[in-house]
Amino acid sequence: MGNVIDVSAVLRLIGGDGGRPTAARRHRSILVTSHTFDGRADWMWNAQPEGGDAIAGLAFADAPLRVRRGADVVEIAVGEASFLHPHRAATIETVAPGTGMSVWLPWDSLQEVENGVQTPGHVMSPTPLTAGLKAFLTSLLTQQETPTLYTDYLVERVVVEMAFGVLLESVPKNVSGARDSRSIDRARSLMLLRRSDPDFGVAELAGELHISTRHVQRLFAAENSSPADELRGMRIELANELLGDPAYDPLTVAELALHAGFKTPAALRRAFASRDLSLPDRARRNRVSTS
Repeated sequence: MGNVIDVSAVLRLIGGDGGRPTAARRHRSILVTSHTFDGRADWMWNAQPEGGDAIAGLAFADAPLRVRRGADVVEIAVGEASFLHPHRAATIETVAPGTGMSVWLPWDSLQEVENGVQTPGHVMSPTPLTAGLKAFLTSLLTQQETPTLYTDYLVERVVVEMAFGVLLESVPKNVSGARDSRSIDRARSLMLLRRSDPDFGVAELAGELHISTRHVQRLFAAENSSPADELRGMRIELANELLGDPAYDPLTVAELALHAGFKTPAALRRAFASRDLSLPDRARRNRVSTS
């Protein structure tokens, strides 16, 4: 998540008369904006080129929205969210006067759910997670304190993980009938969503799936795998992402381990060693010395 999103970058993407935000707050790579609509203004969401530092958006409104993409029209009710895919153009119409709020995120922090999210403007249902994200974004826009470097990092991680979860929740509803929504798919989705929680393990996974731990083990064994190994691999990938980003250098390895889902730095080091990877301290020093 190296690219930084600012208001000018968002304005270039949404265009239209109602694009300029009434308030904006940035936390590292994410931007939260609020807007006032007069019932006539449109956003002309522009497609971005593949391979760049693309921006994705989640838009909330206290009045209905209508999203057009070619001949397709999607209605977004109050309480729902609209997903703006970075590579697919769309027009967002305000049906009635009101206010709205959006969060803009680097696409590389969300694209793991690309296969499930089929269209821009797709309706994100008003689940507890969607409502929670909206409430958290509202608090960011209204609070007055100047964030510290560390709170900026924490806010960024919370927003990215919540937005990822909102999209992830929609995947089973978007996947075509050709793809079987098996329990193991749901398990892997939950693992991706909860990988940064050090207290989340196989027992917690089984509990959220409402099946036994032994059943979870059997699901993965059928594919010559295990839930513990796959969860560890997801956490290693997250730790590598944080180690490879200079923006996270202020974090100690102990702090980084915790935010990557490892309870201790030793657990992080053991996980890296199990994959024949350079130890975290050394990997960071090597990157800094060659940059």
